[in-house]
Amino acid sequence: MKSPEVSFRWVIPYRPRDGLVDALDRCYTHRAMRRARCRTRARILIGTSDRLRVSRWKRLHVALNVLLLLWAATGDAMRRPANVVAPPTFAQSNRPHYVPTHLIVGFRPGVRLPAEATVAAEEQPEEIFQDLVRTAGLREIERLVPALPLPRDRQRASEALTRRAPRSLSEAALLLQRHGLDRMAVLRFARPIDPRRLAETLTRRYPTVIEFAEPDYVLRSHIVPNDPLFGHQWYLRDRQVFPERRADIWAPEAWDLTTGRSDVVIAVIDTGIDATHPDLARKLFVNPKEIPNNGMDDDGNGFVDDVSGWDFLRRDNDPNDENGHGTWMCSLAAAETNNALDIAGVSWASRLLPLKAGDEQGEFQLSSIIQAVNYAVTMAPFGVRVINMSFGAPGTSQGLERALAAANDARIIAIAAAGNEEQNNDVISQLPSYLTTRLDNVVAVAATDRFNQLAWFSNYGRVSVDVGAPGVAIIGLTTRNLSAELGRSDGLITGNGTSQATAIVSGVAALIYSAYPESTPIQVKIRLLANVDRIPELAGKLVSGGRVNAFRALDRDEVPPAPITDLRLLSGATPLALTWTATGDDGHMGQAAFYDIRYSVSPITASTLRFAVRVKDPPRPQPAGTSETWTIPSNLSPRTYYFLIRIFDNAGNMAESNQVEVTIP
Repeated sequence: MKSPEVSFRWVIPYRPRDGLVDALDRCYTHRAMRRARCRTRARILIGTSDRLRVSRWKRLHVALNVLLLLWAATGDAMRRPANVVAPPTFAQSNRPHYVPTHLIVGFRPGVRLPAEATVAAEEQPEEIFQDLVRTAGLREIERLVPALPLPRDRQRASEALTRRAPRSLSEAALLLQRHGLDRMAVLRFARPIDPRRLAETLTRRYPTVIEFAEPDYVLRSHIVPNDPLFGHQWYLRDRQVFPERRADIWAPEAWDLTTGRSDVVIAVIDTGIDATHPDLARKLFVNPKEIPNNGMDDDGNGFVDDVSGWDFLRRDNDPNDENGHGTWMCSLAAAETNNALDIAGVSWASRLLPLKAGDEQGEFQLSSIIQAVNYAVTMAPFGVRVINMSFGAPGTSQGLERALAAANDARIIAIAAAGNEEQNNDVISQLPSYLTTRLDNVVAVAATDRFNQLAWFSNYGRVSVDVGAPGVAIIGLTTRNLSAELGRSDGLITGNGTSQATAIVSGVAALIYSAYPESTPIQVKIRLLANVDRIPELAGKLVSGGRVNAFRALDRDEVPPAPITDLRLLSGATPLALTWTATGDDGHMGQAAFYDIRYSVSPITASTLRFAVRVKDPPRPQPAGTSETWTIPSNLSPRTYYFLIRIFDNAGNMAESNQVEVTIP
């Protein structure tokens, strides 16, 4: 199905009847190099152009990736045409970046929302709703969290949840309430509105009722699909082309340590899943509290017959994939493995929880994503530990930040795609991956290629993008429904994108939770970032400076760094700065992996740590015994602040510094 907005095409031809040498020869001719082009947001042109000149190295780099695709396409794999549609980027789409008839609202404590999940607005007596019915055509109100039971002893449950994941629906509901998610709703209008202007108007007119309001953004899947190829899964084990410089995630070595556990569940928020695919049919999570097909909400979570996932678009229990993207991501993370069928997933034993928030065009409404995250939190008692988010859009969201903060409290890590616009995410925030700078449990993933380079389409960011993972020529499963955009009769597809890189990292995160089930999200995140294969080309472009290595991420190390005991204000420093002595990786030996510097206007405790401001770009730890300094941000307003440093080693073991009180004049 050809899109009128954008297509992805290689003009270098490859015909199955030709020999591979002939195809490669055509690729290397100057004429062919000038003709090859990829239309993306930045419109990379290979060769010279009146709009953009690309260096000889850039041309060679992209050409090598073309050769990789051709290498993977030998035999009968190229039996389809080479002109395949790619989802549009925001720069190329004329559609709005938000749903024009929706507004997401967070209400203040004390405001009572209807108990029903969805109600007609005209039936609600509250002044704000009646005002919106008259002036803006408000039609419907839908809670983003159903009314859920809470623990009888909330204080005791709250204390227990500081040490472990929730063990019941009521404990999960307490976490959602803690972040105000039970007070959030999406307002649906009968006619288009200007959501930004209406949000400003409502927060000004009803300051005691509304805490925040924001558009219901439209996010899109981050893929650049190509023809289906029956190539090797080089991203798991790459020894055929460059044995001296592997570009894969070292999966076989990791599988010698663990192949995953069935009680570690990956929630894939996407376009659904083809549950009939032979490599996925037995991988679905089954809700142990729900009786199938009895038409009842047996577990009381607000969803009837939610046995194996949910469709947040049609509001039913059938997350069938009508696009193909969701099936693809599920297969990369945890396809059934060692069964002589199709491909291998990263985490063999993990179960998949498909949460459908994307439609047949690969577009996602922010409100549906928030609902899906909230649902994943309620499934934490049954093993949900990873959320895969292979989509994005420019922007920020208070609502999604709150939902993912609740997921963090539930010990769930969220792996998010950095995006395919070739942009610096430090400059343009990408939703949801920007939340890695604000939350301990979000990991932003860029795409790398088989030549250990940042993929030509991938976003990056020294502060806002954490790790790289293979995202070029990635083979996976897709729906066999040919009416779907990415449907293939054989159920196999190959393509590029930070979407695929993200799903691979989700599988690695599941392996870490399988090996270390008591891990917190920040410990899993540190394992992913601190154990990468460092690549010079990624230095300064990613927080970790490298590509994920599953084997190293499973390193066993139970000795934490020694605490910093001499954190203090550097005497006479202008501007103000803190100084301390580096400890080490194991006690006072070696070199720690990361610092987490936080500050607050009151002393920081275990219960208030999540409210403390996290420094976005802290210094890297130096070898034990080294004197280190850090300049206090100059934009802090005059008052007293408390500063704390958390020290992490490569296994996520943590120690803290003493707190220092600093008064800014």
